[in-house]
Amino acid sequence: MSVFLISNRIRTNIRVGKKKIAYSVLFSSIFGFTLGFVAKILDSPIISNEISISILGSIGSNWGMWIFISTLIAVYSYTPKLAAIRVSIFLISVLFSYYTYTILVLELFPLKYIIFWCILALLSTIPAYIMWFSHADHLISSIITALPISVIAFEGYKIYLSTASFYEKFKPSENVLVSDRDYFFMLSTEILYALMIIIILLLVPKRKKQCLYIIPFSVVVFFALVTIIL
Repeated sequence: MSVFLISNRIRTNIRVGKKKIAYSVLFSSIFGFTLGFVAKILDSPIISNEISISILGSIGSNWGMWIFISTLIAVYSYTPKLAAIRVSIFLISVLFSYYTYTILVLELFPLKYIIFWCILALLSTIPAYIMWFSHADHLISSIITALPISVIAFEGYKIYLSTASFYEKFKPSENVLVSDRDYFFMLSTEILYALMIIIILLLVPKRKKQCLYIIPFSVVVFFALVTIIL
């Protein structure tokens, strides 16, 4: 499949100057650094009492948001190689600011987590390279587009299950007060996940008719994930 992707049969590289390429890489770095810093602040217990902040902090600590952003970065890069570079730099910048705050402000040093996420950030070059080909009018492009949609939908479904399970478990108890806050949290989170999927369907396919293939592929992969993992 990699040979087929390299052959330019699906999507042709966009020729631009080195200056534009450098700017695009710089933007990915600054954008990642900023989001990593914001994500850590929102995830901090000091300011996460408000439910709106809690929702953003929860989403920022999960995979869905970063898959969503990385998908768009990869798709709107000039070449598949640049997509791989930009996504990896973006994620490494996120991790750099996130864990710099953790070490300097919170005085924690989670070395195992740092190593684990850095390895994943470097490995992201492979899916980012492939994801670049999703922005084309081809059956393989539709299949590729279905992958991030399926993963985002699966994570949203897991959040729904965990919240509903928590509510049903403690609601009958007289000693535990469960308010509508939990359901509001779940509903808001599901809406944000649905918006990410809709945005991908609007921005990634080259032709809107591809949604006729993307959605069924996404459903199949989603149920496969549910069957295998849950």
